[in-house]
Amino acid sequence: MDMVSQMVQMLALGLLFIYLVMVAQFQSLLSPFIILFTVPLAFTGGLIGLLIAGEQLSMMSLMGFMVLMGTVVNNGIVFVDYTNQLRLEGVEKRRALVLTGQARLRPILMTALTTILSMCSLIFSQSTTAAASRGMAIVVAGGLAYATLMTLFVVPVMYDIFYRKQPRVIDLDDEVLDDQTGLLEH
Repeated sequence: MDMVSQMVQMLALGLLFIYLVMVAQFQSLLSPFIILFTVPLAFTGGLIGLLIAGEQLSMMSLMGFMVLMGTVVNNGIVFVDYTNQLRLEGVEKRRALVLTGQARLRPILMTALTTILSMCSLIFSQSTTAAASRGMAIVVAGGLAYATLMTLFVVPVMYDIFYRKQPRVIDLDDEVLDDQTGLLEH
């Protein structure tokens, strides 16, 4: 039980770090918040995968949830970033969401499928060493498959609900760091 509680703490800390990295990248609090809606979808898919496979929740499957949390946000990042780019070019919000779905469907599916197919070697292997990691592979493959399909529906809906304003361009190219004082000069 102590290991499980520590793993839950690590998952919460990992989620916080993922959010903070995305806040720094997007320079927004809202875009990363929308992307984080993919994480519960991934966890649901991972649990469904374990249930279908008849595997128990183990330490390795909990490690799979940790890997899954970092992997699944990639699809949301690709979707939200491209939607923001289109909106900055003047495309209306709903039209930008549709265009993003059309333009980014293949890259999202390709990145998810490569990871899922690589996990299949562990899932279907008969070796004893693969059996120890099977729970992790099932969680990653099941969670990523479910979250990828649901991301294509949930992220656009969340974006439409939460994003009311036009995204802003934050350009730091005009600022130069003074070597001697360390202060920014415009």
